[in-house]
Amino acid sequence: MTYQVFLISSVNKSFEILTFNDISINKSTPVSPMPLPEEDSDENMLMKIEGNSTTIQINWILLESSITSGEGVIAHNGTKWAPATNKGSYSVWQQIQALDELSPSSLTDFYTLAIYDTEVTDEPLKEFDGMIQGITWRTDSSSPVNWTAQLQFIQGNVITTLSGNTHEAPTGVSASFSMSGSNRNGFIANFSEFQNYTEGDRPETTGATIRYKKNDGVPDFWREKSITFSANTSSPYNYTNKVFYVNDIDGVNNTKPYKIKISLDTDAGRGDWSDEVSLP
Repeated sequence: MTYQVFLISSVNKSFEILTFNDISINKSTPVSPMPLPEEDSDENMLMKIEGNSTTIQINWILLESSITSGEGVIAHNGTKWAPATNKGSYSVWQQIQALDELSPSSLTDFYTLAIYDTEVTDEPLKEFDGMIQGITWRTDSSSPVNWTAQLQFIQGNVITTLSGNTHEAPTGVSASFSMSGSNRNGFIANFSEFQNYTEGDRPETTGATIRYKKNDGVPDFWREKSITFSANTSSPYNYTNKVFYVNDIDGVNNTKPYKIKISLDTDAGRGDWSDEVSLP
């Protein structure tokens, strides 16, 4: 068993974190105590008035001549997980530059931190969607050729009041399996744009993204596939028979149930997710 960790940007550029020293995942579940006068600690009133948050911290060593940067969908190549295109062997300083360029600068940037196992070939062990909180590079005078790095990441939905115009959740979502002979090879979806935009405020649709996972009672992770197509400019803005081909759907005997959800894409980014739809 060998773990691989990838930091993936919203435009599918990735950086593989090699030779990490440690990974810490901290789930904070704040509770506010309200001790009352004349009462002992067992009568303390505990109030859960804040939500939970998860932060991840990774420390690793930067090695010379390492293949760390890539682009495209990450898939298992029979030996390990790798992006569709690797950028070649990087020096330590090139790795620092690559991470610096990958760090957030736009209002619409968001990231996925994905942990893989080389022996699990169909999906990541765990994915965290969220934002980079900080990156630190460090060396010392006793060994100036050795550099260490630290990544701080927080899980959540990236929202900003200055974000570009993105879509509300699509409505009327229905779906079925796409078939190649007797085998499943994707999903066929029907959906409509949100109707009640104010005049001139409707975003221009450039495509859609589907998220899908098995729904058989066994823990599974959301996976996703994006497609592009031309916007429908006429009310009621319906889209029919949009096919999302995927290569990691469980087609064994075509019996596994799935659930999906859809979001609409624009040049400004991904919109809100629809309600989940179950497929038998």
